[in-house]
Amino acid sequence: MSTEENPDERIQSPHDRLINQTLQQIDSARALLSEHLPRELAEHLQFHTLAPVDTSFIDANLRRRFADRLFKVDVAQEIVKKLGIKVNYVYIFVLIDHKSTDEPFTLIQMLGYVVRIWENALANRQPLVPILPWVIYNGIGPWRSSRSLAELIPVPGNWQRYLPAMELAILDVGRMDDAKMVGDPILQVALALLKYGRGLELESVLRLLFELLARALQPQQARDVLDTIRVYVMSVNPVVGEEKMNDLVSEFWPVQPEPGSVADQLIKKGEARGEARGEARGEARGEARASVKMIRILQSILGLPESPDEDLVDKDLSELQAMIETLRLQIVTRPSE
Repeated sequence: MSTEENPDERIQSPHDRLINQTLQQIDSARALLSEHLPRELAEHLQFHTLAPVDTSFIDANLRRRFADRLFKVDVAQEIVKKLGIKVNYVYIFVLIDHKSTDEPFTLIQMLGYVVRIWENALANRQPLVPILPWVIYNGIGPWRSSRSLAELIPVPGNWQRYLPAMELAILDVGRMDDAKMVGDPILQVALALLKYGRGLELESVLRLLFELLARALQPQQARDVLDTIRVYVMSVNPVVGEEKMNDLVSEFWPVQPEPGSVADQLIKKGEARGEARGEARGEARGEARASVKMIRILQSILGLPESPDEDLVDKDLSELQAMIETLRLQIVTRPSE
């Protein structure tokens, strides 16, 4: 897993970043799509031909809300011949929903992506290719919003032929059966972190994941994956911190993290940004920034909107700590789903 940041990834949540890094590994992408796409889609596709497609032409205002991956994959030859399809491949558009609750108008945003891809093809004199929409959802609650345009915009039956039709295939990772988290180790780790990363049971899950990695990967490969896990856990879980992560890692790899690890780099980046804003002026302000970050992590876990800067900037450290304790209590006492 590469942890190199690009401009698009800077706007992503930790969940987006984790699955995007996983989909950059083509073996992981093949396993995820072949195992978890709806069967009626997967049975006609030749996943050994799967390859990423550039999406830099997608408008910035469309990219702002969602992370995405576009893949090209060949269709089985018997289907091409039977239907007389002009091209022997389709696109699979993977939309990674970074919200902690399902978005009612995801369908409209997905339709905007699809139309933009077709417009780009027309502008470049390329054929129009079928695009299969797929949403990877990691919300705290199950997906309850509309999955089809017909459901979102009800019309009389005899009108439907005149209106666009699209239905979303959705992988709800939070409700996945653990037994279905198959594939290469990197994919298994990503799915388990998406499902359990915000929960109090993460420590025991990490032990199982580290055992898997220790068996399956060489030490250098494992180190790269561990950096990704470390960043993700530090971003989303208020219980398992850097010290606990180091203790868990040392149970399987008796080598302490090297100076300059990804975690260290993130801290340095945070300090640099703080200096640019004129906020890094002493220990008290550093503690306040850490408290604000923790408040927003806890709000994300609870599916609450983030407090805007203007609501936090004038609070002293004791008030920020009181907010943290209130949010922690809500997490502990919230009903299980």
